[in-house]
Amino acid sequence: MKMRKLSAVLTLIIITVIIGAFVFQVLIAPKENYISTPNINLQPQNLNLSWNNGGVNEENLRNVALASGNFGLALFSQIFNVSNNTVISPLSIWLVLAMLYEGARGNTAEEMRNVMYLPENRTILEENIHWFLEKFENHTENYTLSVANAFWAQEGSDINKGYVQILQDYYNAYFQYLNFRNAEKARSIINSWAENYTNGKIKNLLPQGSITPETMAVLTNAIYFRAAWAYMFDSSLTKKGIFYTPEGKVSAWMMHMEGDFNYWENKDAQVLELPYKKSNLSMVIFLPKKRNVNITLDELMKWRMNLGIAYVNLSLPKFKFTSEYNLKDALSNMGIKQVFTHDANLTGISPEKPLWADEVYHKGYISVDEKGTVASGITGTPLVAGDIPSVNFNANHPFFFTIQDRETGAIFFMGWVANPIAE
Repeated sequence: MKMRKLSAVLTLIIITVIIGAFVFQVLIAPKENYISTPNINLQPQNLNLSWNNGGVNEENLRNVALASGNFGLALFSQIFNVSNNTVISPLSIWLVLAMLYEGARGNTAEEMRNVMYLPENRTILEENIHWFLEKFENHTENYTLSVANAFWAQEGSDINKGYVQILQDYYNAYFQYLNFRNAEKARSIINSWAENYTNGKIKNLLPQGSITPETMAVLTNAIYFRAAWAYMFDSSLTKKGIFYTPEGKVSAWMMHMEGDFNYWENKDAQVLELPYKKSNLSMVIFLPKKRNVNITLDELMKWRMNLGIAYVNLSLPKFKFTSEYNLKDALSNMGIKQVFTHDANLTGISPEKPLWADEVYHKGYISVDEKGTVASGITGTPLVAGDIPSVNFNANHPFFFTIQDRETGAIFFMGWVANPIAE
């Protein structure tokens, strides 16, 4: 019997648009400081998460954030290059792989479970992911955050109805049959869906040739996020300044602001939190103070917990760039191997067809200026306290950042700005 591929695209899009207001009177010029070619050493940990059978509770929800965050650091370390701008959405990649995991069995499922730090009890995973989706997917007060999932299957294919039901019940997934034998029409339908759920920010999610007559199904996930800075940069204070990239000095537009912010520093880095208006979401910037900085999930958590109020004189570059990755090799290096071979066991999706994943694609986009941030991420896998100190925070050399939820610790985005004028 001729083997047929299951082509699945797992798509996650996060778009952030921030508009806010902050007025100040005096700008103190920051001191000249820079690090020659700083580097971050991302060190994912061997987590031993204690999932419990209590359904949705604080410990299990914290585990979702820890699992996705540590998975994200491990993946980031695989693709990171100190000279390149990088942005990914670790939570989104983890979530779409969790959708694929729902159909995995045997050793294929075990590999994914180990790398993604998933519980053996799938119901616990499903219930807590559903809580996350319910919390974030349609939030419109003060900020907008929407999440959409979909499962597209070949007309007449033998798709496990139980798998579809799980995606609908716990991932709130839309389900539709398509005729993938008419590949370009099917691709157009899915691309239109992605464009619609990202407010037109993401076009042509699936490139030409990604859908073929052998495609059996596609998984998609889209996230849209729009929020306002709690404090807005005054554009009249934005001036040209020097940014020290790993390749040399460049002239970049530097935004300026001073005021009270959550701040912390140690011998390795300065850490600054930029909150979004009336929300638990914030951007946290990690600015290296020396050439090499080690970052682990424990470090990220400790730095966030140590944040305290400081009067900060802030200089931050405007930047906009796109990252694009094929993640199959990175995920294989992390231990998710069998799902990319003909030995893959995805019988939870289709009990009769031999299915495997061909590739996992991820695209990220971020733009930061005085008004705020626009960010998007797409993942696709064809399956086949005390006195207030006064500090300078001059981000005039490469830095690491996260966009995350302060309540759960979930990291929506992480990135590295090597050159703010490189797109």
